[in-house]
Amino acid sequence: MMQATSEQAVPRKKIWTAVYTDHETECFEIRTMGENGEEPVTLYHKEYTIGTAIGDFLETDLNIWDQMLPKIREAVQSINEGRYLKKSFNAIFYCTLYWLDQSAFFAPFAASLQRLHIVHGVGDLISLDECREHLAYYKDLQTYLRDLFEQVFTVGEGESTAQRYFNLQKQFGEDSYPSFVFDSLKYLAVPKGIGGLYAYDEVLEEEERRDFRTVVTEVLETEDPEAFAEFLLYCYLREDLHLRKCKYCSRWFATLGHTKLEYCDRLIDNSSKTCREMGSLRLYEQRKMEDPAVREYKRSYKTHNARIRYGLMSREEFTAWSKEARAKRDACSEGKLPLDEVVTWLNSDKPKK
Repeated sequence: MMQATSEQAVPRKKIWTAVYTDHETECFEIRTMGENGEEPVTLYHKEYTIGTAIGDFLETDLNIWDQMLPKIREAVQSINEGRYLKKSFNAIFYCTLYWLDQSAFFAPFAASLQRLHIVHGVGDLISLDECREHLAYYKDLQTYLRDLFEQVFTVGEGESTAQRYFNLQKQFGEDSYPSFVFDSLKYLAVPKGIGGLYAYDEVLEEEERRDFRTVVTEVLETEDPEAFAEFLLYCYLREDLHLRKCKYCSRWFATLGHTKLEYCDRLIDNSSKTCREMGSLRLYEQRKMEDPAVREYKRSYKTHNARIRYGLMSREEFTAWSKEARAKRDACSEGKLPLDEVVTWLNSDKPKK
């Protein structure tokens, strides 16, 4: 996690978000003005497989804000009274990082928290009114998006997500399925492949930026979380994105086209493996267990292993038995040996009663 300092937490004059996608990736940024007041500076840049940020947003517990609120209110009060400024702004900054860590979809909310610096800098009292408005919108949006994903982004073969969306718009109206109109949409060359969270006091210089790959695409710059969300939905419809729930972590993930992928590529908590890797391993183990030769081998293995504990078989005898048992199991799985012959052999040394 970034270490907060008063220098890195302070935007200059203005702070806003930018969001853009290509066919595979979605990129999120928080920007502020540079020292010269002309060129914007990127404070935060995060990239995901397209569809990930909203999927993570849907799984976020928004009630955590209520638990954070007393400490944030205390920080706001201290700032307005001119006390403990560095400590209080750091508390707000750590809150900002928490929500960005949940999902980059919270970038407009994070920007609203950091905008408090600007308000304080011009001598005005700060308040949490804008932040509360954002959170109220997000709570409504979670419910809306869950329904929308089920209705639109899980279509079967033969129908695009855009067709489904606009058919529903004709049926139920623009209140439920709005048209997409954006005031600040630009067509720009923007960086891709940065893949990191900038420390506020370690913003990359322009020379370092030249090493990054760029894509030319539509970019939305906004302070409005609603425009931010609608732009992503527009991009998903344009790309004919399909969304489904991962069979390992149960979170939404996106696929392009009618692929049969069942697992996302998120890292599993406290693991270096992704859901897709673990899903493949689980499927492999499941298929192995469906193999009757494997089932019979496992049953007999447990029986023979128990004989060591009861002194009915030596470790050396067990090692020799298991080596031959594995060979017969594999031969049966490959169709080179009948199952009944393997079962007979596995039971051949069964103690007589």
